[in-house]
Amino acid sequence: MFQRPLIPMLLSFGGGILVGHETFHFWRACLVALCIFLTLFLLGTIFLSSRFRVPCLLTTFFLTGILLDLQRHPPSQLLSLATLPNKVTIEGTVLEPIKLTGKMAKLRVRAKRLLTKGAATPVNEDIVVTVYDHPPDLRPGETIRFPARLKPFRNFNNPGRYDYESAMKNKGLTCAAYVSDGRYIVPIGSRDLTFPVGLLDVIQRPIREFFGRRLSNQDDALYCALILGQRQTLSNELREPFNRTGLGHVLAVSGLHVGLVGWVAFFFIKWVLSRSYRLALKTDIRRLAAVLTCFPVIGYTILTGFQVPGQRAMIMVLAFLWSLILGREREIWSTLALAGLIILALDPHTLFSISFQFSFSAVIGILLLTPPIMKKFPPFEASLKGKNRFLNRILVYFVGLIAVSLAAVLFLLPITSFYFHRVSLVTIPANVMVIPILGLCVIPFGLLSVVALPLSLQVAEFFLQLGAWGLDLIMEIVRFWASLSWASFWTITPNPVEIILYYMLIFFAFFFMRSRWAKVGLVLTLIFISADLAYWFHRTNLNQDLRVTFLDVRHGNAALVEFPGGEKMLIDGGGFHDDIFDVGRMVVAPYLWNSKIRRIDYLVLSHPQSDHMNGLRFIAKTFRPKEFWWNGDKVTTASFAELMDILKSKGIKKRLPIDLAPGRQINGARIQVLHPKPGNKFLDLYDKGTRLNNNSLVLKISFRGKTFLFPGDLERQGEKVLVSNRRDALKSDILLSPHHGSPNSNSQRFLESVGPKICVISSGKGNLPRSSRRKQTMKRLRGLGCEVFNTAQSGAVQVTVGVSGLKINTFLKDPAR
Repeated sequence: MFQRPLIPMLLSFGGGILVGHETFHFWRACLVALCIFLTLFLLGTIFLSSRFRVPCLLTTFFLTGILLDLQRHPPSQLLSLATLPNKVTIEGTVLEPIKLTGKMAKLRVRAKRLLTKGAATPVNEDIVVTVYDHPPDLRPGETIRFPARLKPFRNFNNPGRYDYESAMKNKGLTCAAYVSDGRYIVPIGSRDLTFPVGLLDVIQRPIREFFGRRLSNQDDALYCALILGQRQTLSNELREPFNRTGLGHVLAVSGLHVGLVGWVAFFFIKWVLSRSYRLALKTDIRRLAAVLTCFPVIGYTILTGFQVPGQRAMIMVLAFLWSLILGREREIWSTLALAGLIILALDPHTLFSISFQFSFSAVIGILLLTPPIMKKFPPFEASLKGKNRFLNRILVYFVGLIAVSLAAVLFLLPITSFYFHRVSLVTIPANVMVIPILGLCVIPFGLLSVVALPLSLQVAEFFLQLGAWGLDLIMEIVRFWASLSWASFWTITPNPVEIILYYMLIFFAFFFMRSRWAKVGLVLTLIFISADLAYWFHRTNLNQDLRVTFLDVRHGNAALVEFPGGEKMLIDGGGFHDDIFDVGRMVVAPYLWNSKIRRIDYLVLSHPQSDHMNGLRFIAKTFRPKEFWWNGDKVTTASFAELMDILKSKGIKKRLPIDLAPGRQINGARIQVLHPKPGNKFLDLYDKGTRLNNNSLVLKISFRGKTFLFPGDLERQGEKVLVSNRRDALKSDILLSPHHGSPNSNSQRFLESVGPKICVISSGKGNLPRSSRRKQTMKRLRGLGCEVFNTAQSGAVQVTVGVSGLKINTFLKDPAR
């Protein structure tokens, strides 16, 4: 540690940032004390004896990390307005090209003025603006004025969630603004963008227009991402093959791209310089080439928008180049630590970004695992002495590429599973085939076309077409590997303890042959891993309790039922009307993977409306259900047709109320269908606009004397029919409130017939009880002595029925109810 002091300094600095981020309210109140302690430890580092100097130095870095993190939590004027229902008028500057998704558009705007009640308040905050219809044609630098409803970023509060709030804050975004129609957005001229954004737009705009005129839509989107760092035009259909093959990192400018530019530039410059015999005698060609390589590395980073991931990659590449210039290239770990310190000092919240964690971890994995992997290929190294030297070099290159890819994949495996829940089985061959084309053809020719564009349009187009040929070849390779049915699989999510155990396993295995303590550590790690596997196997397959989890899917329903013995049922899957955001893939499935669930045995659709149905498509496609329970109602929407196609292609059996009339027994739990009666005899009693809701499939689940009632979106007419037909069977301990707590449901007669002790309302924050009628609903429930939970406030609500009785857990421990 003392031979490489930069490593403990980086760990202390990162630890300080982490502590400061998690407890910044405390440190903000103690800012003066923090500065005093920092000064004292800094003085101790300078003046105390060597015995105390190292602890003081590390503490100084720790406190500095806390102090720098505090600067990343500025107060916001817009965020206080985001909790109010009123619209505001904002004037600001467009920062990035607009991103179109169907009729919807998103753009990043720097708010400059807030117009309220005739007064203009200056602000300086970045927001993301969503336009739902008639997206405007706007360019970076244009000043616009628009009325919008501000909303804070909000997570889906379920275990295993993606921390969307923190991710947006780390990107420098304050809140979201929603505009119902793009025609309300008024352009009021152009404004010079602040440096370097203005300069970047001047550089990028003619290149973007050149790509758009000369390339196909696919190649234009890819080249804009690879050369300009602009991914707004990458569609989900274009991204998916890359994700399936483990090549998603290729589409985002990062360490791979900047490293490829540096690698190609270094060897090309070195080759050119070595042509001069006199220069080779007078100077160190390698060091001079490293100095000159800094310029294309910096230039490429600027060209790609000087975005944060590109900046980090540039710093890491420059650190390695300067270690070569200074003759310290063997101090590779210290160089990496120095790069990390610089990156975190410039932006402490980089520590929490996925791209930084991936890039930094990939480099660690490559440095740590590539040498032992390369030792498995001694014939190729020995064969360098043979006659076919060129062929041998190619073989060694590809072996090295395989080793590097394998090292990165193995080391990133838990991080990939944690964030993306997907593992690609073809990532090694796909990387080996794609990376050389990307590094030797696509990026070099793309950059040459950019350089040639101001000089000769014909030459620029020639280079661009050569690069486009490489892009087309890459797409053929990617689509081939992605077309294989076994190309990738969805995986369960490791928790932080399991991730630590994985890296402990690698660490002790690495030192296994060198020391005795590593062998003991390896054995202990394997014991802990075995205990973890046994715990989860028992919890998911041998548990004897009934566990029901009401998920937070905003305004929608999704409830997971875990029966004794391991079978699982999902009742509804949530969803949104515009069907742009896949709740099944992004919300429900991550919870299932976090709970180590890989199969859902029964899918239940209460009725075919988007807020109950759309999320079921991904679950039906991925979690191998045996049966699909529904009421038989059909609609003409594309999402319903897709769900039916998935059920057919997967061979999932459909069950109607007539099939389920006798009820089901699953390991001691009884399931009954209370509504609708077979034949839909009561449809004529319902208003036409409410038939889907009133015909909802109603389930009752009983276990050990406790009962759950799932009434879907029944409204008053449906409740009246249900009470008339099955009043004797309605009594239940736990009720999922009909129609998300709507005042058009939850009639007094229905609630009295059910008599719940616990009621869960599944709705978004915008649908919390505010009107007098909604308050009456809450009053009725509480008048029955019912404890009410709203997933918008408490997050996911889990109710467990076991030997000891009823147990309730909420994801947010202190919900405001």
